Amino acid sequence: MAQFISGPLLAVSTNSPLLFGKRLWKETRIALFQQSVDIRSTHDLIRQRSPRVSFGTRWVGKSIIDVYQEDIVRYKILLSNKIEIDSLKQLQKGKIPTLDALRVHNSTIYKWNRSCVGVNDEKAHIRIENRLLPSGPSVVDQVANSAFWFGMMAFVPEEYKNISGIFDFDDAKSNLLRAARLGIDAQIKWTDGKKYPAREVVMDILIPIAKKGLSQKGIQPGDIDKYLGIIEGRTKTGKTGSRWILNSFNKLKNEGSVNEALVATTAGIYHRQRNVLPVHLWDSAQITEAGSWINYYWRIDQIMSTDLFTVQEDDYIDLVASIMNWRNVRHVPVENKYGNLVGLITSGLLVKYLFETRRNPEKQRSVKDIMIRNPHAISPETLTRRALEMMKKYKVGCLPVVKNNKLVGIVTEHDFVDISYRLIKELSADID
Repeated sequence: MAQFISGPLLAVSTNSPLLFGKRLWKETRIALFQQSVDIRSTHDLIRQRSPRVSFGTRWVGKSIIDVYQEDIVRYKILLSNKIEIDSLKQLQKGKIPTLDALRVHNSTIYKWNRSCVGVNDEKAHIRIENRLLPSGPSVVDQVANSAFWFGMMAFVPEEYKNISGIFDFDDAKSNLLRAARLGIDAQIKWTDGKKYPAREVVMDILIPIAKKGLSQKGIQPGDIDKYLGIIEGRTKTGKTGSRWILNSFNKLKNEGSVNEALVATTAGIYHRQRNVLPVHLWDSAQITEAGSWINYYWRIDQIMSTDLFTVQEDDYIDLVASIMNWRNVRHVPVENKYGNLVGLITSGLLVKYLFETRRNPEKQRSVKDIMIRNPHAISPETLTRRALEMMKKYKVGCLPVVKNNKLVGIVTEHDFVDISYRLIKELSADID
């Protein structure tokens, strides 16, 4: 059941649509976590070895023992410790076996619904860890997500008790991935073989199931109405955490820089969390929530351009001229094949080159013939004030930004003109 409901559960709960300022999945964490700990080689992929972060490969068969047997077969041991207690001997003595080796191995396998064996106060238990639900956007939203899941797990209607016999496991996995990518707008495949909007599945089928489950477990009616009412409100409005973040960010980036929009969106989340309201009742973040300029102009990595247009030493000058013309830029960094900064072409150098070619039009020159070698550069952590001092001292119109010898950005006179405009606008507002 936990696997079957994962898709629609996540669809109404997504909360991480941005990563490093880039729009990705509605719940980017699902793909990010799997990729970040994927240790498989190309050879492993050919052999279809499962990643250690996964939804699983098939339904459970006879019992939960199937899960642990498959994990032992499929996954190599990553961690081990000195096992001092023999679980079989414990069992023979009538004691609860601690299964230390199994539990350590299980801790290195990160399934989105993970079964865990535990022993507490001489009592053994088996639990399901739901790992797909995000944290946030607020505490009350998190409690609502948990209540929704607990309710569905507590009461399984008769038509879903044999879910492994009527629903394909790969369809359950596809539902989860569609929900992670598209959120509340995902289409969910159901037991009749048809696809339905996630909103319909949640509203018409799953919320009634959750209500019955929570009621059977003795949860107070007022609490049931409060928390499932949040799920209902979120579903009707379509305003999940990810939708609120994207709506706010898209509006704010038209009112300020991308970094300013990110700061204001993050601050907006913090301020609204303190109001103890669920996300579907939040108003959009405001650009003023970004605070003063020190929050988004203090360091170079907050203002530098990272969408770079570069050339290499052996490229022809005509290519540089075309790039400057097409992209309306005045500075083009020069990289080697390893991504290291080796030079800089400016519009002034290009004008000088074009003037000289009038005298010798047959000579075709490359970038390395005219570029500024070893240009002044700074790190992303450089203070904005320090960068301005360098530009004034060396009389340059731009500074490439380098980290670990790799070009990562560039800051130009235009960036500082834009900052000046926004600062004057901010100061004028204070005076008015």
